[in-house]
Amino acid sequence: MTGALGIDHPLVTVRDLETARETYRSLGFAMKPPGRHPWGTSTALVIFRRQLLELVGIWNNGLLDSYPAGEFRFGRHVASHLAQREGVALSALYSDDAEADAAAVVSRGGHCEGTIRFGRDVMLADGTADRTSTVLKVFTHPGLPRLSMFACQQFRRDLIEFPEWMDHPNGATGFASATILAEPKDQDQVRDWLQCLHGVTAEPAAWGFRVRTGNGWWRVASRCDAEALFGPVPEMLAPDGAPSVASLDLRVTDLNRLHPFLQSGDFAYREIGRYLVLTEVDRLGGILLSFQEG
Repeated sequence: MTGALGIDHPLVTVRDLETARETYRSLGFAMKPPGRHPWGTSTALVIFRRQLLELVGIWNNGLLDSYPAGEFRFGRHVASHLAQREGVALSALYSDDAEADAAAVVSRGGHCEGTIRFGRDVMLADGTADRTSTVLKVFTHPGLPRLSMFACQQFRRDLIEFPEWMDHPNGATGFASATILAEPKDQDQVRDWLQCLHGVTAEPAAWGFRVRTGNGWWRVASRCDAEALFGPVPEMLAPDGAPSVASLDLRVTDLNRLHPFLQSGDFAYREIGRYLVLTEVDRLGGILLSFQEG
């Protein structure tokens, strides 16, 4: 992974974490019990191999300015964007060597705000206490605040990727891509930013362009062109027009495993080619979800 950086977990910020967690559970995801970050945010995880789907809320406003990375405050960044709207506020990139990956991004002209090191106490099934160890390298672009990224190196992935939490009843196995909405006036800077982060050249597509990462693709489309991927784009999806991650595009082993959850939860969806697209932005935390077999 070093030098490539892969999509690990876009952070879906929500105002009511427990309600959002129950919504995703009702979609057939195995959800871990809620946890807390030391900078005042709370979290609920869906775990895949080298990827996570993470819902994030606020639990302690008094901690939002702790754990600084230069001028960047992780908790404050989340809270500020959540005050504007739900949705993805920033995204984690998988790294096996955060120091080396950050140096590579900087060598390509990117800006690294600084480093955050933290851990969380965990209790194993046999009652043994242990602790995670994580290093973050935070990357920002002045014109793209919701496309802030951070290299995320988990030194104890074994304390995160428990098999019993990775077997999802709906058959989900991870992200094929994440789709960014960006209007034509913003697409050049989005393209340059993603190329800087990942060290690759963007590839044109009928609906915009895409950028290969070490784990999945970034897809970039305007609101108009995104209709080819999702059908009519809901007005409440990224209504401020800021370039941001607007859809998480998941792989499932079999779409038929998903249908019972959609029916029991009365989820609105549409089928676009080989994709099944969930469209209730207000239920999903300010984003779309799309599913494909593979």
